[in-house]
Amino acid sequence: MKRKRIAALLAAALSCLGLAGCTAGESGSLSSVEQGPYGDGVYEAQMPAYENGWREYGKITVTDGYITDVEYDALDEAGKKKSQDTAYRDSMATGNAAGGLPATYPEKAYSALVDDFRAAGYDSEQVEAVAGATVSSGNFKKVMAALMDFVRAGNPGSMTLPLYQDGIYEVEMPAYDNGWKDFIQVTVTKGEVETVLFDAKKESGDLKSADEGYKNSMIAGNAANGLPETYPADYAQRLVENYKQAGSVEEMDGVAGATISTRNFKKLLKHALEKAKEGAATISTAPVFEDGSYRAQLSAPDEGWTEFVILTIQDNAITQITFDAMDETGAYKSKDADYQAQMEQNGAGTYPAKFYPEIIQEFIKKQYLPDDMETVAGATQSTKNFKRLVIAALEKALYGDQEMVTVDAAE
Repeated sequence: MKRKRIAALLAAALSCLGLAGCTAGESGSLSSVEQGPYGDGVYEAQMPAYENGWREYGKITVTDGYITDVEYDALDEAGKKKSQDTAYRDSMATGNAAGGLPATYPEKAYSALVDDFRAAGYDSEQVEAVAGATVSSGNFKKVMAALMDFVRAGNPGSMTLPLYQDGIYEVEMPAYDNGWKDFIQVTVTKGEVETVLFDAKKESGDLKSADEGYKNSMIAGNAANGLPETYPADYAQRLVENYKQAGSVEEMDGVAGATISTRNFKKLLKHALEKAKEGAATISTAPVFEDGSYRAQLSAPDEGWTEFVILTIQDNAITQITFDAMDETGAYKSKDADYQAQMEQNGAGTYPAKFYPEIIQEFIKKQYLPDDMETVAGATQSTKNFKRLVIAALEKALYGDQEMVTVDAAE
């Protein structure tokens, strides 16, 4: 009888291996597989907004208390997965290869991130960024960290990550202006902007909003120029209210009589909110110039040609400079062979294809200081025009205004 009972128990055990239907208490059965630490269900989280038409998301499935599946991808507004977009894959792989980066693409990058996440015991902080997919790697870590919090809490369902990370974010202007340096402090609580403080300080730490002398001087100056009455404590509060009402830096109204402070407020707030998205709660300095492409051109053509400058700025540095002239058809003066031949016949000794690059090199040589530039031989008027154009473009770059600006020719 004892041998028969042992044989029956073994048979029951073998039939129950891997089957969820065997439960404790059944005659001749073993205890069920031990339940894992998490609550069963599907947990989903997505980024707060679309980036370049895509919104990345993560999904974790828990079965019998254990993580049984991890998915990470991105969807466009039509619901198409980024990992299945062959055109995007080819474009990304080609672009990375051209930039000296590994020829990665969404399907490959997402798979690598998921594999690393599993290998790290589902600790997103230990996941290494995938070369060529830096942004997606950062988003992956955010999404999976939030998902694991919900998995541990046993709350399956869908969620959208907050746009901003909790913290205090302070950004200041890159330099003092007339003895004052504007700064902004943004406090984010539960993913929402709770308070915004805008002011200016001296090197001593004194605040502009508390300076009665400055207040009275500004009121008098605005009155003399026919501008509305305002002063630091007033325009700071009104700018904050305008932002909260508009809900956007781009859409908010400024304050009349405080044009420069309005521009500084928008610049600083933009960078503070960018820091809040990253969760980088440190005191930082705004760049002098904003990333973008800035074009300035003469207000009227000269003998059918209109000179222009285009500056490309990235990471607070000028990365590309274009200086040329166009006719009404869009043709470039530097590429006009007939114009060059005519100048050579007239004994000019130079021509656009030669002196335009020389002017640019003089600008670079003088460390991008137009006032320090020497006049390029044979191109006196173009050198003068370049200085005016590049100054106008740089003024636009201070605040990221990429609308084309026109200036009069130098006298």
